[in-house]
Order: sequence, then structure tokens, then C-alpha cells
Amino acid sequence: MISNINRRCISSSAGISNSNVLKNILGLTPEQIHTEISPLLSDVKPYISKQIFQWIYKKGCTDFSEMSNLSLETRSILSQNFNINYGKTETSQLSNDGTRKLLFDLSSVNSTNATTKLSPSPKKELVETVFIPEDNRGTLCVSSQIGCALNCKFCHTGTQKFMRNLSAADIVGQYMSFAHFYADFNKQTSVSPKSITNIVFMGQGEPLLNFSNLKQAINLLTRSDGINFPTHKITVSTSGIAPLIEKVATELNVQLAISLHATDDSLRNKIMPINKSYPLAALFDSIRKFIKASEPKNSRITFEYVLLDKVNDFHGDAVRLAKLIGGIKSHVNLIPFNPWPGSIYKCSPKPAIDEFLNVLLQKNISASVRKPRGLDIMAACGQLKSSALSKMEKNTSPTPLRTKNL
Repeated sequence: MISNINRRCISSSAGISNSNVLKNILGLTPEQIHTEISPLLSDVKPYISKQIFQWIYKKGCTDFSEMSNLSLETRSILSQNFNINYGKTETSQLSNDGTRKLLFDLSSVNSTNATTKLSPSPKKELVETVFIPEDNRGTLCVSSQIGCALNCKFCHTGTQKFMRNLSAADIVGQYMSFAHFYADFNKQTSVSPKSITNIVFMGQGEPLLNFSNLKQAINLLTRSDGINFPTHKITVSTSGIAPLIEKVATELNVQLAISLHATDDSLRNKIMPINKSYPLAALFDSIRKFIKASEPKNSRITFEYVLLDKVNDFHGDAVRLAKLIGGIKSHVNLIPFNPWPGSIYKCSPKPAIDEFLNVLLQKNISASVRKPRGLDIMAACGQLKSSALSKMEKNTSPTPLRTKNL
């Protein structure tokens, strides 16, 4: 199935030289599509762009020739100038527990709203995305950057050099690829529930450092004339980019998760260097602003806390955590550390995890221990790193391509 998707994504560009690369129309709103096609189609009406948008997002169409309510001439012109490219699926891995991880090469996406470049990259631009099926839901863990600049010491992605922000097309393409894989475009929720019921921006990268493209991607995912994904089923996780946290409520209108992992600035500075820029006082001030901006919805905030043996798993850490988040409508996800090659950390032993959880529960803090998923394919929390990258890094080091989205 993956190979068929890849063929459809690149078929329109066959025989086109690099000097005449087709523009990827994925990642654009109907209004932006109209702007792109107007110079090529005389007196084109806005409803044509809306029809194209619906073909792409409602039906998952990747071939302009299949857009049957468009004229043959329009379809021909579109095929000669544009493509619908999700990126190339390099590998697919299936865990023993049903978790699936796809590795994408995004170097051919060439989105018209990309923040870096419009020509094909000579290097592969690899990113991982994970789908976690459960009894009553299926969660897609989406990446927002290639690599990460935050260098959290317990996270495998932090060892991967930051290459670039993902465009809206790069981000939405991850969802589209999995939706095709699980045939969600062919399902009617009243008859056959869709496989992907939740989206979490907890993959590679810091989402809020790619805010403008994140915002565009969430808009595309949630538009009622397209995929129509429920906003309350989307969660953005941040390591603590304090100035932008309020905007998760005011501009994104989705759920918030905070990667906390320490209860005092001294330790958090060591394991999460971003804390030196936005210490706990600034972080929780921004959280209070988010809560106020979320009213009257009164969303529950998720606090993520990875348990590291003899680092942040002591009784006193649990007591401080309960005090720190007391009074905030929240849930704490306690995450047993998932090992990865070269890490200096170990997972807390079960008695320490149980004691930490019990302290929180006794203090009336909603909390649970997250069950690791996808461990055997390096797809669990904190393990993501473009799996083919380590071989490439021996031969080349990607030049960081940074963009300002703050």
C-alpha cells in the first residue's frame, strides 16, 4: 500500500526537470490554492479551488485526473504545473504491540509555503511518525521539525542536529499518509470508525518553535470543508516556550501538554536547557495565561514527567510536583524512561514509580503511568530519531536552516 501512495504522490512530476519542478499544492487553503492557479486558468472561479481542496482533504485524492467534477482542461493544466506530494515513505515498522512507525523522506515535498526552499534537496530529509492503536482510539504522534535544537538530555531526538522546520505540507502529509494506510478516507464514522481519532504533536521537534506552520497545519486538519478533525482531539506538547503557550488557546484552540520532567530550576536547567531561557516561574505564568484564555472551555492540561532513576524520581520530587500544579485542572502522565543507544539515563525501578504515583494520588492529583508502546521498534516516547540518520551523519552534517516563527 505504501508503494502505491508513493507512486501517486510523485506520478504527476515524472519527466519534469529540476528547473521546472512542480509546485506541491498540499498544505494550502482554498484561498491560497486560488492564488496559485489563477495565473494559469483564465477567469477561474473561487469554487474551483474549493473543489480541489475537498478532493485533496475530504477524499484523499493525489491525482488531479481523478477530480471528476473539474473540466478536462483544468485537470490537465493542474497536472502540468502542480502535484500532491506527501513525501516518500522510506520504511514502515510494526511493533509487537501494534504500534506502527513510518520514516518519511521529505526532500521532494517542495511545498509552495515551505519555510526553507522550493527546489529538491540533494540530501534526504528524514522524519519519523508513529501511530498507536488502542481499544477505543488511535493516536497519531506527529513531528514538527527535522531534528531539534533544544537538546533535552533524556530525549533521543535531542541528539539529532536541527535541520529545518517542517512546512504545513510536511506536517499534514504525515496525517494524510497514515490516513491512506488505514483507509480512513473511505470510512464513515457512523458506520466504520476511523483509525486515527487523536493527534498529538509529540514527535520530533518543538512545535511552538515552528508556530506559523503548525498553525497552518492545524487549520487544514480541522477545517469543516476538509478533514474536519476535532480540535479537542488535538494536543500540542511543548518543552516550555513560555511566550507562545497562551497562543495554543487563542490561535490554535487545541489541547496543551507541558513536558515538565523536573520540579526545580536547578535540575530542569541540567536536563532541559530551555529552562535557562524560560524558568519555572515564567513557564507557570504562561500556563495561567493559557488557562484564562481557554475559558469557558476550561481545558485540562497534561503534564508529562519522565522518570529517571536517581535523578528526578525521589519522594521530594513528587511532593514538589503536587505543590507546583496544585489548583490547576490537569493530569500527570508519568513516563518510565525508554532507553536508547548512548543514553546515560536508566528507567526508575517499579517501586520508585509506584511510590511517586501514590504520592500524587494521595494529594488529589490526577495521574497515571503511561504504558510504553513500540519499544521494540524504537517508537516509544523519547526514542524518536530518524533511524537512517546515524549512517548519514558519519558522512555529512546537515546545515541548520532556521526560520523565525516567534
